[in-house]
Amino acid sequence: MNCERDINAPIRVVLLGCDTVVGEELLLFSNNLSEFEWHTLSCSELLKHDYSTELLQDVGCDVIIDALSIDRSLDSRYPTFRDAVADYSAKTNTQVVMISSALVFSGDKETAYDESDLPDSQDPYSVSLSVAEKCFLSHAQNIVLRTGWLFSGKNDDFVCRTIDLIKQGANLAHNDSFVGSPSPVSDLARVTLTIIKQHYYGSTNTGVYHYCCSEEISWYGFVEAILATAGQFDAKALVSVEAINNCFPDSEDIILVKRQSLSCRRIFNHFGVKQRPWRASLRQQVKDLYQLA
Repeated sequence: MNCERDINAPIRVVLLGCDTVVGEELLLFSNNLSEFEWHTLSCSELLKHDYSTELLQDVGCDVIIDALSIDRSLDSRYPTFRDAVADYSAKTNTQVVMISSALVFSGDKETAYDESDLPDSQDPYSVSLSVAEKCFLSHAQNIVLRTGWLFSGKNDDFVCRTIDLIKQGANLAHNDSFVGSPSPVSDLARVTLTIIKQHYYGSTNTGVYHYCCSEEISWYGFVEAILATAGQFDAKALVSVEAINNCFPDSEDIILVKRQSLSCRRIFNHFGVKQRPWRASLRQQVKDLYQLA
């Protein structure tokens, strides 16, 4: 942030990946918030060619939100983009808020992960995110915000696909060995903008933060929650759900539960951000899907 700017002026935000699910929700959530001024760049604009370190040099801003990494980190052009943004942040002292994921963790821990835990997943997507986190965190002003299982009820996400299967009368089979905290994208948008506002008005807290909603549940349980809500609108929602537990058949040491939950104490202590329940958002999204059908 440029400390010489008028504190009453809008916060100038560059949004990288405005066409991702997270990017679209950030713009929607801030639609009536006059304190933000947006400069948006889509994934296609950002990844259509190899950028040099001159990326963003003519864009004056107070903060950069990276909503692209969580969506496109496996793109072959992504490392060039990542390095260019990090270089710009270093040269201009502009804060980057990178949206990341609990998927950087393997899930082998028996309790929720906190910010001091080191990413240990060997999945290519997770490794790419971990490398990006280190790249941005090498500059002291930046923030990495990890979140849980995101759902939005649109753009063909998990909730949409499950509702489509329910409408078809299909029986559902989902893994009961993964435990995490579903989080609506709208809640992530709220938290992201809260952090940015507090930093703009004087907070000096930086580094890694975790945010997800307040209730742990398995994928199987989450599908059951979708079914229970859909049952208010659709008799076909009386289909059964089969729990699949043998998700690691090639492993001699089968781990029955892979926990990708996040401890959110630090973000509460530093920014006063409280976790919200996800069930109310899920109910509204399922209701909207049936009403729009």
